[in-house]
Amino acid sequence: MFRRAICSIPTNSMNKTFATFSRYLKKGPLSQKHSGTLFQLPSYRRFPNDEEFRRELKIRDLYNFRSRSYWIRRLENYGRKERVQVDEYTIEHIMPQNENLSTAWKTELGTEWKRIHETWLHTLGNLTLTGYNSEYSDRSFTEKRDMPGGFKESPLKLNKGLGQLDQWNEETIKERASRLAEIALNVWAMPKLTNDTFEAYRPKATASGYTIEDHPYLLTGTVHELFEAFRKEVLALDPV
Repeated sequence: MFRRAICSIPTNSMNKTFATFSRYLKKGPLSQKHSGTLFQLPSYRRFPNDEEFRRELKIRDLYNFRSRSYWIRRLENYGRKERVQVDEYTIEHIMPQNENLSTAWKTELGTEWKRIHETWLHTLGNLTLTGYNSEYSDRSFTEKRDMPGGFKESPLKLNKGLGQLDQWNEETIKERASRLAEIALNVWAMPKLTNDTFEAYRPKATASGYTIEDHPYLLTGTVHELFEAFRKEVLALDPV
């Protein structure tokens, strides 16, 4: 569900998807039943693959995301036995939210500072956790890094690596987003299935007694293209 939300797939199909889910399940291990069926769902009912999830996670507005405490808690606590209580911290914009950026920040970001600020402000690469939000304020990156309680001293996993950077700009934002997105692929992992298992859950075509050859006017041209597009959407409603 989180993958689907990140990829902006509408939720209005979920009631039917879950209500009819059991009809496609076969005998076998429960995880394989669910995974094999999920992977076959088409169109707006699909399970986003790693490529789509990774791409959208890096560019999505995650600060205004409805479940922002959920995603940041899961990322911070992935692999931890001693869990961090995320509610005790606040979300920090490394590049400040203030539209009136200081001269220092404009210099840091470069001549295209305005575009960079508008594009990456609320995205994964620019967001982290801190207990020093008021102290950080709109300070420059190096000040946030070196001050008492700054990024260099932070024990939080989300701040890993920030203490070793000399600057904060579009390149470093994108690099951090890519690193965190790779972690996210493990946090919200795609189930692993062998090809044989995957094929076992592929919907089998139901013979109708008719073939495309029974409708020669559909075989070529624009009408055929329209037919194939229509067919795809009909099958997306229900593969049977």
